[in-house]
Amino acid sequence: MEDDQQESTVIKDILNFTIFIKNFIEFPIFKVKHRNMIENLRPCIYDPIKNRDCPIFRLDYIINEAEKDIHERKLMLLYGGVIRVRLDWDCNFDRSVKLCKPMYSFARLDTPFREETFSIGFNFRFASHWKHDKKYLRSLTKAYGLRFIISVSGKAGKFDFITLTLNTGSLVGIFGLATFICDYILLNLTKNAHLYREQVVQRVTLQEERRNNALQSMQKLEDNLKKINENMVTLCENSTTYNSHMTPSFRLCASIESISDKMDRKHSSALASGNRLLRFQPSVGLTNIMK
Repeated sequence: MEDDQQESTVIKDILNFTIFIKNFIEFPIFKVKHRNMIENLRPCIYDPIKNRDCPIFRLDYIINEAEKDIHERKLMLLYGGVIRVRLDWDCNFDRSVKLCKPMYSFARLDTPFREETFSIGFNFRFASHWKHDKKYLRSLTKAYGLRFIISVSGKAGKFDFITLTLNTGSLVGIFGLATFICDYILLNLTKNAHLYREQVVQRVTLQEERRNNALQSMQKLEDNLKKINENMVTLCENSTTYNSHMTPSFRLCASIESISDKMDRKHSSALASGNRLLRFQPSVGLTNIMK
């Protein structure tokens, strides 16, 4: 029969016991296998400042990291507990693989004794069988202890040009979308939207657009006529310098001047027709709309 009245005892010098954590990891994408042990490992004890590469831990250090309350630590040694040991790998394979080392952390998983009154700590039972005087006997032992649950997580990275270009394209797309969203908010959702709209948006009516196009066409035509007249005048001045051909030169200038007068008359008629066209366009547009 089980005797729960017997008090548990603590193993002498248990805090100086050591635990050797041996872990292997693999990153298949980079085809890398690694472990948490250094080459030519010698007897050592882990220290977070002086000896971080050593995978051997004293039980005293683990319990102190997992539980900060002194009274709770004493009860854990008497009635057991559950401690999580976590190894976090963060590797940069642009550097040497030997520089990839895990970070150790410890945390208590079982409920503190001050909050739990039933089935406290951690315990397990095991049986011992033997034979005495042709009788089979069994001894059932209830043992308290510390249970360690080890979890491993890791990530690794390496520079890749294709990934860089994809991320750059994504950023460009995000910034373009951000511009669209900002313009929408400023034009529609802000109090001074009309001020921003006046600076960004230019309002142009159909009649003004047609008038501007007609004026630009007439301005180009007028510039071309001026260039032709200037060339004619230059030709007349050059022809008067030849004394031996005085009469033909005057005839040439006269003919050129008559041509210039005719082109001026055509220019004036073109301007008049352009003005009539401007006056006629609104009515034509209105007639088409009514139809």
